Amino acid sequence: MRRLRQASNLLLYLLIPGLGAATPLLVYPALTAQYGSTGFAAVAVAQSLGLAGATICELGWSVLGPQRVARAQTAERASLYQSALATKLLATLVGAPVAAVAAAVIATDYKPAAAVLAAASVATCLSPGWFLVGANRPLAILAFEGIPRLLIMAGVAGLLLAGAPLLVYGIGTLVAVIFTQVAVALRFGQRVLPRLSAFTSGGAIIKQQLPLTGGRAVSVVYTSLPIAIVGLVNPSAVAVFAAVDRLMRMALAILGGVPSRLQSWVGSAPEDGRVKRSRQSLLMNAALGAISGIGFAVLVPFVANLVFSGTIDIVWQVAVLGGAILFAICASRGFGLSLVAEGRANWIALANVLAAIAGVATTFALTGPLGAPGAQLGGLCAELVGIAVQAFCLFLLKRPPHNTNLTI
Repeated sequence: MRRLRQASNLLLYLLIPGLGAATPLLVYPALTAQYGSTGFAAVAVAQSLGLAGATICELGWSVLGPQRVARAQTAERASLYQSALATKLLATLVGAPVAAVAAAVIATDYKPAAAVLAAASVATCLSPGWFLVGANRPLAILAFEGIPRLLIMAGVAGLLLAGAPLLVYGIGTLVAVIFTQVAVALRFGQRVLPRLSAFTSGGAIIKQQLPLTGGRAVSVVYTSLPIAIVGLVNPSAVAVFAAVDRLMRMALAILGGVPSRLQSWVGSAPEDGRVKRSRQSLLMNAALGAISGIGFAVLVPFVANLVFSGTIDIVWQVAVLGGAILFAICASRGFGLSLVAEGRANWIALANVLAAIAGVATTFALTGPLGAPGAQLGGLCAELVGIAVQAFCLFLLKRPPHNTNLTI
């Protein structure tokens, strides 16, 4: 019975990001059918900038928060929730306007729609999914985030097919964010808007998380911003590169259910068993990446033809490079989870910095002459450097005294 419950729980964690990945699949065919590759390019630039902003503005809560919530009592969980919401709200008020302006500048078409979508994408950092993962409440994520967002995006797709302006994509994204935040707060007895005291307590935690937050801020340069970089260096390559990148991110969203479940599994382990579980999670993530990367390389040309209404062609070289990047990201997720579990989370920042330097340099150098494959080689270089640094920190550095708070 116990194994059956664990298996069903894991399936829920896979279903949740699966729904998240399905939502763009509802919108992109309608978007490209009405606005073509130029409309998709504007959306891709906006989402690239918005997701980069969201990664920064979530301030490390999605990395360190779940394992802390998994070990916390009810009262402490409420405090963590409020502190996270307070600090992320402040960050969003700064990050959303910046992303909107950048999208309007870089996008070559549909600039107002790109600006609104970029700002709304930054606001996705307010998602309480990290909290529900730590509390091991996958059904709540499904009910209050996964299904509502799917329905809202289905409505957006219908509006686009009916001739609505591209602006509705950004508006729908923001509506989904607000609904989830309010619904989760009401369901679990939290305040929709945090008290002033939450800003103070949250600020103290953020100071402790600052090295990781800084590292994640750097990491977005090679994980979320490459589409914007391609838009600056070689605009004609944006549609192809963004198409593969978006499909890969959808696949990663589905696969993210495994490391999400492992966060709670590793974080809740007894002290003497945490290292063993973290090493097991490394193998699980690497195997998952190998299988998924091969499948992605084989299927993505056919999937792209359906998703983008036949307006964007994916050649085999681009597909293979996409599969290699997907494998590298899955493996890197395993290393990151292990570093957090073993009290070395701050070393992730070093890995992110070195990976960003390598990734940005190669992306700028190769995108001009090679187009989309050049940008992909830059991303692959970044991921491999990040894996190498994390592996060094995990296996070769002296293990620190055990810290049950995981540097938080």
